Amino acid sequence: MTRNWLAAVFGAAALIGFGGGAQSADVVLKLAHEAPATAIKGRSADKLAELVEKYSNGTVKINVFPGGQLVPTTEEIRAAVRGQVDIIAPYTSYYSAIDAAWDIFYQPFLFKSPEQAIEVFGGPIGQTLLGKLDQRGLKGLSIWHDGPVYAFTKGEPALTPDALKGQKVRVAPSKPIEMMLQNIGATSITMPATEVYLALQQGVVNGVITTPTYTAPARWGEVLTTMTRALWGVGGYGVAMNKRSWERMDAAQQEAFMRAVKEVEKWNQEQTLDNIRASEAALASGGMKILDLTTDQRQVWTDIAKNVWAASTDEVKKMITDVQQSH
Repeated sequence: MTRNWLAAVFGAAALIGFGGGAQSADVVLKLAHEAPATAIKGRSADKLAELVEKYSNGTVKINVFPGGQLVPTTEEIRAAVRGQVDIIAPYTSYYSAIDAAWDIFYQPFLFKSPEQAIEVFGGPIGQTLLGKLDQRGLKGLSIWHDGPVYAFTKGEPALTPDALKGQKVRVAPSKPIEMMLQNIGATSITMPATEVYLALQQGVVNGVITTPTYTAPARWGEVLTTMTRALWGVGGYGVAMNKRSWERMDAAQQEAFMRAVKEVEKWNQEQTLDNIRASEAALASGGMKILDLTTDQRQVWTDIAKNVWAASTDEVKKMITDVQQSH
C-alpha cells in the first residue's frame, strides 16, 4: 500500500460525492476483516452486528465476513473508500499509509501497560485520529483494543537486541517497529496475518512482533516457542465506514448505529484485559515459554527505542509526550 495510490483513490471518492440514501428502507452493510471469528476483533465485529440490528429494530443489518473472505488486510482501506465493503477494522498500523500520526501506537517501549493504551485509544489522541479520516472519504467510528505487542520467537527469547540480530521478523506494516528492528540488525518482513502460520512453519520468518490475543486464536503458538513481555506497541483496530454507506441510513438509523458503536467500544475494553490473560494462559498451556525483561534489559531496549521516537514527525513527537505524561 502506498500513499500515492491512496491519494488517487481518495481524490476519486471526493469527485463522486456523498449523496443522500434510503430514508426508511432496510440497509444491509458488509463488514470485512481478516481475523478469526474467535479473536477479539471477530467477536467485537459480531457484537456490533448484533447490537446494530437490535437498536435499529432490524432496519439495519451488518453481514460480517471474517478471515479475509472478501478482501485481504492490505486492501481493506482502499476497498472501503471505493465502497466495495462498507465497514472495516484493519490493524491501526495500516492507517499510517494515509496518516503518519497513527504511528503513535507502535512506538517501541513507549506504553507502560494495556490499561494506559485503552485510555489513549478512547481519549483525545484516538478521537483526533478518527476525526481526520473524514477528509479521506471514511467516517472514523472507534478504535478496538487488541492487546500489547510483544516479541515472539521460534528459538532464543528476545530478552536482548542480540537475540533478534540477523533474524527475519514478521511485523504488520509499521515504520517505527521496522526502524527498531533495523537498528538492532534484524530484518522486518510484512505479510498478511493469514499467511504467517505457514511462513513460520516453513522458516520464511523466525519471529513475529504481534499480540498474544491474536497469536492464541490464530494457533501461531504451534510454531512459536517464546514470548517476551515488553511493549513494542499496542495492538488495535481502527473501525471506519465508507461515508456514502453512512449516508444511506436515515437519522434514526445513524443514532441507533452509533449507540451500538459506543456500546461495543466499551464491551471491547472490558473484554480486553481478561482476553489478554486468557490468551497468555492458553499459550503457556500449549508449551510457550513466557518471559519478562529485567530492569537493566528494559533500559537497553528503551535507549534504542528513543532513537526511533526522535525520528517521528512533530505531530507524533507531541503525542509521545502526551502519552508519557498520561501515566
